[in-house]
Amino acid sequence: MAQFMFRYPDGVAGVALLLLRCSDALIAFPLIARLPSHFLIAGGGLIISILIAFALSAGLATRAAALCLAMAAGIDIALANENLGLLVIAHIGGCTALALLGPGAYSIDAKLFGRRVIRLDPRAPDRGSRS
Repeated sequence: MAQFMFRYPDGVAGVALLLLRCSDALIAFPLIARLPSHFLIAGGGLIISILIAFALSAGLATRAAALCLAMAAGIDIALANENLGLLVIAHIGGCTALALLGPGAYSIDAKLFGRRVIRLDPRAPDRGSRS
C-alpha cells in the first residue's frame, strides 16, 4: 500500500496549481461581496477578500484560504436564488480540490516548508530503546 505524503508538485502540475490558485483568488472578490452583511464585520468584506485573494495567489496558508472561500461559496449558494448555482458549485469543487492538493511548488508555503520527507520506520521489538 502506498504511503500518503504531502508534496509540492512542480513542472506542469505546479503551473496548473498556480493557475487554479489565481483563478480562485479572482473569484474571491465577487463571491464575498455577494454575502449578506450579517456574515461580515462592518466594511470587512473588502479586507477579507483582499486577504483571501493574496493568500491564494501567493500560496500562503493556501489550504485554509481555499477552505474559507469554499465555505463562503457554500453560504452564497444556500442563500442565493439566482441562476449562478452551478457556477458556484463548480467553484466549491475547485476550492476543495485546491485544499486537498495543496499549493504546489510555486508558492510561499513550498518555500517555507520545503520538500521534506519524514520517515517513520517501526522499531523492531528486539531492539529496545536507546538508554
